[in-house]
Amino acid sequence: MVHMRKPNHKIMYYVIQENLFREYHFNTLMDCMKRYKLDYELVAYRPFIHEVSVKTDRKDVMFFGSVNAAMVLGNKDWNPGIFYNDNHNFENYLEVYGENLLNSDGIVKDFGRMEGPKGFKFFARPTRDTKIFESKVWSIEEWNQYIKETISSKTFADIVTETKVLVSSPKDGIQQEIRCWIIDNEPVTISQYKIGRRVNMLNMDNNQEAYIFAKKMAKIFSPSRAFVLDICLYNDDYKIVEINCINMSGFYDANMSKLIQSLENTFNDKRINEEISGSRAG
Repeated sequence: MVHMRKPNHKIMYYVIQENLFREYHFNTLMDCMKRYKLDYELVAYRPFIHEVSVKTDRKDVMFFGSVNAAMVLGNKDWNPGIFYNDNHNFENYLEVYGENLLNSDGIVKDFGRMEGPKGFKFFARPTRDTKIFESKVWSIEEWNQYIKETISSKTFADIVTETKVLVSSPKDGIQQEIRCWIIDNEPVTISQYKIGRRVNMLNMDNNQEAYIFAKKMAKIFSPSRAFVLDICLYNDDYKIVEINCINMSGFYDANMSKLIQSLENTFNDKRINEEISGSRAG
């Protein structure tokens, strides 16, 4: 599906993967596209042939979709396009953020078997923002069984040679998890997504403590001009959970109007229109 306006209207073009985001989030994004008469195209990712068909030949394109689709489209000569780069790697920001990281005690290992006593538990995640395996607390038995199955599967042959793993101690005491959308070091919109272990999406654009912490961390290190910073309240202190690529991150209860406005104002020559500029209050 392609929605086009007159070609002389200076706004960006949005390529959006369909059937990906939760229905509420997808509808919110679509509402924003239609309300502000933005140019957009819905595309499908074909997993078995690793293909995404895009109709537009425009270069001023912003993409929203999955990691796999982004990897396929990453060679497009788009601006701003896809912000994923080598900086989206825990190895690159482990030392930079230091004690500001929730998993500052982590070490980076090659993908493979772990040694430890029976029942030993640890947190493991890919160092890159690839979602190639689930980031969670594993038991030594679960992990080694997963390794065994992965190595024996041709489907996951590349994971053995291409994946680095961050391993750290499990963390108790996470009170709240929050996602911050950051553009040019400025937190644009903020959404809670968990309280303790319970999913709870709530816009937090008025949370000054989260805003100040996120802005301070963005000034220390930003992987790209636009990215997502996941933070948490851990034993009453803010910590960084991880960095995510803005193109491939769920929206939770972000203020979509603010996000699109900021993208347009930063990466386009003109503001969309007076209406979307006025949405800052909403």
